[in-house]
Amino acid sequence: MTKTAAVVACAALLPLVAAPAASAEDAVGGKQEGISVQAIDSYLSGVRPGFQSSKTDIGTAPTIIDFYDCRTPDHGYVDESTSVQLINYNYTTPNEYWETKTFTACFDGGQSHGEWTGRKGDDLFFQIESVNGSTNGSGSGPTLSVTRVHMW
Repeated sequence: MTKTAAVVACAALLPLVAAPAASAEDAVGGKQEGISVQAIDSYLSGVRPGFQSSKTDIGTAPTIIDFYDCRTPDHGYVDESTSVQLINYNYTTPNEYWETKTFTACFDGGQSHGEWTGRKGDDLFFQIESVNGSTNGSGSGPTLSVTRVHMW
């Protein structure tokens, strides 16, 4: 390698070295104007009714859950749907259960969108209440897989 080529290669790397590094907080969320924004970006694979997501602190803004590309073993045989309930975990009092939303659009390759407003808790998670109308969480009930779950 010639000296000129080495200098050019080093000069090309300088902007990358000087650029600020991204943090996990940048990718997941942060605080803006006093509102905590923590997002979950994940997937579901073969879950049954009764499945509960991880808890997250997403602040006091409306809670939104989006499912993308949902599948069940019954795909094409029944009208597919899943019911999702938002739950606020309370350490000292009973959990607070928010209304259940039914998701259907994600089974046609699209996006299902649920929004819960007016809630005041921070330790939130969702629970799958039913899959294709079944609440059977045992080995004989239908399973649900979702390519992308975005909760924010």
